[in-house]
Amino acid sequence: MKKSTRALVGMVVLDAIFVAGTAWLVWLVKSGSAHTTIPPDEAVAQITSVGGGLIGFVSVILAIAWFIHRRNGN
Repeated sequence: MKKSTRALVGMVVLDAIFVAGTAWLVWLVKSGSAHTTIPPDEAVAQITSVGGGLIGFVSVILAIAWFIHRRNGN
């Protein structure tokens, strides 16, 4: 497998893991299984904000890696 393909596959897998983790945390808060010190609506907003930022950060880093590997012929 080429390095550029590996970077894209890694990006998709990591993004899927982070989306699943974020959805799981939101489900825990909304179902009442996880108790928070802030109101549940604010907790969900905070969780989705951090999850979205994490997904964006990882996607940008791995997209840059993909571009660099493609440019180098890998």
